[in-house]
Amino acid sequence: MRFRYLLLASLVVPASPVMAQQEASESDAATSPSEQAIVVTGTRRTDRTVLESSAPVDVFSADDFKAQPAPQLQTILQTLVPSFNQQRNLLGDASAFIRPPTLRGLPSDQILVLLNGKRVHRSALVQLQGGALNAGAQGADLSQISSAAVGRVEVLRDGAAAQYGSDAIAGVINIGLRRDTGYEVTARYGQSYAGDGEDTQLTAFYGAELGENGGFFNTTFEFIDQNVFDRSVERPAIAPLAALGITPDRPTGNRLGGPENRAYRATINTEIPAGDTIFYAFANYGYQRQGNDFNYRSPRTVTHLPIPGRPGTNSTGRAVPINYLTQIGFDAQGRPQWDLNGATFDIFNDSRFPDQANGFIPFFEQTNEDIGIVGGFKGDMSGVNYDFSLMYGVNQVRYFMSDTINASLGPNTPTEFYMGKFVQREFNFNGDFNTEAEIGLAEPLFIAWGVEVRREAFEVGLGDTPSWQIGPYASQRLFQCTLNAAPVPCSTPGASAPTFVRTQVALPGSNGFQGFGPASVIEGGRNNYSGYIDLDATLIEGLDVGVAARYDYFDDFGDTFNGKLSVRYEITDAIALRGTASTGFRAPTPGQQFTQNLTTGFPFGSTVPLGTLVARPDSEIGQFYLAESLTPEKSVSFSGGVVIQPGGGFNVTIDYYNIEVTDRIGLSGQINPNIVNANGQTDAQFLLAQGVAEAAELGAVRYFTNAFDTRTQGFDVIISHEADTGIGRFNTNLAVNYNTTEVTDRKVINGTLASGRVLSNFQPVDDVRVGNIEESVPRWRAVLSTSWREDIFDATARVSYFGSFTSFFDPITSGIGPTPTAGGINTLADAQALYPVPFAKKFDAQASFDIEVGLTFFEKYRIAVGAQNLFDTLAERETRNIFAGTGGAANGSIYNDNSPIGWMGGFWYARVTASF
Repeated sequence: MRFRYLLLASLVVPASPVMAQQEASESDAATSPSEQAIVVTGTRRTDRTVLESSAPVDVFSADDFKAQPAPQLQTILQTLVPSFNQQRNLLGDASAFIRPPTLRGLPSDQILVLLNGKRVHRSALVQLQGGALNAGAQGADLSQISSAAVGRVEVLRDGAAAQYGSDAIAGVINIGLRRDTGYEVTARYGQSYAGDGEDTQLTAFYGAELGENGGFFNTTFEFIDQNVFDRSVERPAIAPLAALGITPDRPTGNRLGGPENRAYRATINTEIPAGDTIFYAFANYGYQRQGNDFNYRSPRTVTHLPIPGRPGTNSTGRAVPINYLTQIGFDAQGRPQWDLNGATFDIFNDSRFPDQANGFIPFFEQTNEDIGIVGGFKGDMSGVNYDFSLMYGVNQVRYFMSDTINASLGPNTPTEFYMGKFVQREFNFNGDFNTEAEIGLAEPLFIAWGVEVRREAFEVGLGDTPSWQIGPYASQRLFQCTLNAAPVPCSTPGASAPTFVRTQVALPGSNGFQGFGPASVIEGGRNNYSGYIDLDATLIEGLDVGVAARYDYFDDFGDTFNGKLSVRYEITDAIALRGTASTGFRAPTPGQQFTQNLTTGFPFGSTVPLGTLVARPDSEIGQFYLAESLTPEKSVSFSGGVVIQPGGGFNVTIDYYNIEVTDRIGLSGQINPNIVNANGQTDAQFLLAQGVAEAAELGAVRYFTNAFDTRTQGFDVIISHEADTGIGRFNTNLAVNYNTTEVTDRKVINGTLASGRVLSNFQPVDDVRVGNIEESVPRWRAVLSTSWREDIFDATARVSYFGSFTSFFDPITSGIGPTPTAGGINTLADAQALYPVPFAKKFDAQASFDIEVGLTFFEKYRIAVGAQNLFDTLAERETRNIFAGTGGAANGSIYNDNSPIGWMGGFWYARVTASF
């Protein structure tokens, strides 16, 4: 049915443009205007420039990367491509380290990343805390590729899943490694205007010719050391704690901003001609260790000033309860009884942990190791070009916590934990062929075909036992004995029989991020077999038509067939029309199928920390809540535009796009397992009775599901101008993107659970997430940049504009909660009346200005100084849930996570390069 959108017969695919990629000289992009650079993404032909392409493609050369303030590749792309965005996920577990990007408002796993035309393996991280657009996404980690090793980047802004297989719904980013030779060393240092966030980058490049037939070998090494920048204000509990003589290690409670990061990266790229055959290989290795603070854990319960508009007092509770160590027997059900007046252990008042007296701040760390290796050979046999290649990629993410405890272990708790690992492994074989046939058209018919075999696997590795262990003090039923009406230890002679007082909960596992226990450990994968054909013809002079088709078979959910039609018509030498139509798909990743994870939080306004479980769809808890097996996302994409070359150094492209995606995969909203049913039992109690240990101390459940449909549409306008003047050469570029996304349909779940509870009209994607999907990314984004060069001097200036956006959250489930004060919020109904659900705030448009000035002397040395966000523009401050006494939220934050301009403010840097 979906092919009625396309012209049924017009279906084809180039699986990999590696032959064209490796034949397109990097020097072409570096020495000629980008509009004249040969493109190899979105087409398998080797004679198409940017302006001759039937789909919009941005081409950036190594020169475009030299004047960038940031060392990370995806941060550089954000400054170059208006429709490419990323956000800062504070306290977002591993998403604070591996920041998921978006392209055209679509998530990171709908962006296909290629390196030298070959598919890049995914990150092992499934973005559980990646924000509304990326919740549940598992895409490639662009930060693992050294920007110093990049020779050029092509960004195909077109639906291309039909051309490249799974993932290319939003577009394709094809990174070409350097092919040049020589020596180059660069050192760069910078820091924020506030004096923090120190950032050091050291790179070294070496390249040599191999033989006399164009062979080469080069390698790049990179070291990055980034320190924390902190934009927090004092948490509301800090002042009353200070009055009690309690001073946290961090003046504000915990740092909020950017994590610390130390990274090592290496890349090699080589080609060796041997007669009519060229052997090639390239590889990248990356290792980085990153860390940031989690929320401050208070040793005392204190009251503090309220949020304006919410009368009454607020309080911050004691983070970890006292453990009661004296067991006095068992009740009729065999549960231990603990003496409320017996021996105790207090982590905040124990001589073995002297640093805990002022509370503690768990420090969360991640190591991220990445390896990608590709080898192959290509050539020409009887007029047919061939290319055979093998790829192996692996990404391993390991987690550590220090300065924290497992409260359920009491005095036996360690303070450092290894919580386990995620591992993603991929293997690809590609066989690609192309040739030309003379069939009487204006130009020979271009024919490409090939096959691909993929193996993709995902593993969750076990953490240290204390990181996930449910200790003896996890849930304590506390009893009290009396003597002469006074409480006494139950061992006191003559004491009364024990009387039940209350049940106390101490959350098990490493406090802040529970380690991966036996229930989370899993390893699984799938195989994928593909075949494609691609035809490209110039029917008459000025009219190019491309037709592509691809068949994919996955051994876990079956097959899919997709296609693409592309047309370009040159009306005159100055004006051309272009357009594409395609179907596509994105297969659920093994990570989405196999991830199960428990984190600590305060779901549904809980006043004590409880676990939020991301359950596998096939797990006992997932099945209990009616989860179903994941199926592929499907897409239909259209684009159409005009290319105008009016002369005088100007070039203009205007392109409209429309991408409909159905059955989108995402994390469901939270389900509360602690609602009491008519039988007086909660879901959690029912599951525990069935032997499901993960139900203990459970506050919320989520799982992956095909949850919703979207329509994304917008347009891109690119205007470029080049001019030689009496004062130098200017290259100016204006790129404007307008993008909207609409959630067109949502899944609804109805059914009776095994506990007897009726799940009625549950929407996995709730109103809050719908609002954030549609509104949390600016609809308007623009970048105006100009570079100037005259003799030994050069300069680059850039203005980045970010339109307004709106952020949503639910004040009820977010814990605003009732405040029992007359005239205030006394019930949930009062809260809903005062704070419309979802609670929305619009943030105004902002702009930032970057500049770099360089001096080259002796043709080998360059010194540059520059500033990112020159005028120190900060994100607009948050106004929701802000405490009057501090100006910040309960965790000390003052900005919104979705702010595209970032939290750092102004940043200056200096760079020195020597090339030989």
